[in-house]
Amino acid sequence: MDLATIIAELDLHILTDQNDFSNTTPTGGYAADLLSCVMAGAPHGGIWITLQAHIHIVAVAALIELCAVILTDGALPAAEPISKAHD
Repeated sequence: MDLATIIAELDLHILTDQNDFSNTTPTGGYAADLLSCVMAGAPHGGIWITLQAHIHIVAVAALIELCAVILTDGALPAAEPISKAHD
């Protein structure tokens, strides 16, 4: 299933620039809030589900080359993490 379908099926709100997410197929998913657990266990190219919304989630996602981060429980990042995610 491609990322565009996941976004549509879960009715997710995209916080970064719009892209053609239909060309991205996640390799799996990982749900955790401890950054060290994510770095050790999340699959390369996967989706990370977390309630964390600070700047460090962008660094971790980039480090292990995740294709998406889904924020739960209504967590909304400040402008800095969103801006950094665009880089």
